[in-house]
Formats: sequence, structure tokens, C-alpha cells
Amino acid sequence: MKTNFLIASISLLVLTLGACDKKSNTNFTPIYSTGEVPTTDVKATENSKATTTGIFSIPASEQDYYQGVDFTKTGLALKQELTELSTRKHVRELSYKEIWEATKATDLTPEGNEVYLLYGHKGVRTGTTAYTRGKQSNGGGQGQWNREHTYAKSLGTPNLNEAGPGADAHHLRAADVKWNSIRGNKPFVQGSGTSKLVGDYWYPGDEWKGDVARMMMYMYIRYENRCIPKYTPKGNNGRNAGVVVGTTNKIDPNMINLLLEWNAEDPVSEIERYRNEYHANTKNKYAQGNRNPFIDNPYLATQIWGGPEAKNNWSKE
Repeated sequence: MKTNFLIASISLLVLTLGACDKKSNTNFTPIYSTGEVPTTDVKATENSKATTTGIFSIPASEQDYYQGVDFTKTGLALKQELTELSTRKHVRELSYKEIWEATKATDLTPEGNEVYLLYGHKGVRTGTTAYTRGKQSNGGGQGQWNREHTYAKSLGTPNLNEAGPGADAHHLRAADVKWNSIRGNKPFVQGSGTSKLVGDYWYPGDEWKGDVARMMMYMYIRYENRCIPKYTPKGNNGRNAGVVVGTTNKIDPNMINLLLEWNAEDPVSEIERYRNEYHANTKNKYAQGNRNPFIDNPYLATQIWGGPEAKNNWSKE
């Protein structure tokens, strides 16, 4: 009996020490002491065997969602299929106010009392570059977190405002108020290390660049010309438009190759997967109903736009 207790205690300690690592290989299961407990699809979880569809072997838990998509297509033809799917499945449009509660439900650390801060520096506990912050410390003041429009509102065509794409939870993330303000509406650019200003642009950090890439690709397929990746100074009726600086993709002139590089270099994290599962299940109070397909399988970006080969989560091998 004492041996069993000791093993359980050690296991709990290990989980606690690894709780603040969003890229941990352990199962990401937040502990909810208060608030909403997200619903999971029990039937899909029990029947977790993958099913082969076209060129992919898609997990059973994702089969129903992607039913009808022709994954033998490539390039812009596949992009259009994913646009139609993401739009059709987006059955609940959240208000900007509801984004607060959605974020508290999806961006939690495993203990359930803090949220991860986009652009935060791993290991930093306090201040502007903190990695996490108390779940209830949201607002607009110093030391609080607010709702970061990863695709900056003013760079949309037209301005995204705070409805529709401006209130799409798939690109709205918790961020330190001051660090978010420093980023402002600066387009993303290549860099290295932690998040920082790079001249007049913004590098999201090695820890977050893959997350940002997959969010920007989602916004592009979901809202098309409203959320073009390619940054064009003074290109939108005299306004800056687009959100990424870099070389133009040969397949799609609106895509920037830097996003494809980030998608391949920075693997999908557990927090990304958790957010995706939450929003896919409309039984959850603040779920939109649609998924980010590039989180489910980063290789879809390679299949559409080429570039460096991203991990294929649906490989038949």
C-alpha cells in the first residue's frame, strides 16, 4: 500500500514539474476546479483506430469532420475544399466578449488556474514576457492579459474589427497587455530566439512561430481575401494589408513561404491540439464547431503550397 502511494506521489510530482511546458509529450489534460469542463467525443475516443481515406490514414476521432473532402487534390483545389469545410462547420460565431471565456476554457495550463501567453518566454514567471498568467487576470491593465489578434485587425481587408474574423477564436490568444501593445499591428518577419521587435516588424519567437503560422493559414483559408498572408505596404486603398513579410509562394501569390517554414520547423503543441478539439465539439459552451486543419495535419500546408515538408500526422506508414 505504501509502495502504491509512493508511486502515485512521484507521478503527481512529475506532472506538476512539466505542467508549464506547452510542448510536453504527455497528454494535455487540464484539471478544472471551477468553470466549464470541455466535452469530448467519447464514442470517437473509444473507437480510436485510424481509417484510410484517399492518400491519408485519418484518425477515427477526425473522420466525421473531414468526411467528403477529396484529399487526392493538391494546390489551390485542396485549399478551396478546406475553405468550404471550415466555413460550413463554423456554426457558432462568438461575440468578442465571449472570447474571454473561450480563452479561459482552451488556453489553460494543466493545473487549470493559468493560461499560456502567446509570445511569452518559457521559464519567465512574471513581467511583460511571462509564459503564463492567472486565468482570471484578464483585462486591459498592466500585469493582465488580453485578447491578441494574431492576424492584426488593421491589416485585414478591410479592418477585421471585433466581429466575424475579428472574433474568430482560432486566432485570438491570451497575451500580456504590454507585450501585445508592443507587437501592435506589426507584420511577422523572420528572426530567432524569443519573441521580439525586428526593426519595424515582429518575430513571434521560436516557441510560437509554428502556432502563428498555422493560425495565419487557417485565417487565410477561412476568410480568403479578407485575411491574405502577404504583407503589402499601402496596398489596401492606401492602407497596409497582409500580415507576413517574406518571399512570395510560387503556387499562390498571396502566401508567404516563411509561414511554410515555420509550420515545418515548429511542431504542433498540445495546447494547439486541445484548442482544436474544444472548438470542434459544439457541446462545449464556447465552441465554434470548426477545426484548424493545419493543426490536425501540418502536411496539408505542404500539399497545398509546397515548401519544406511538414510532418504528416495522417501518414499510412
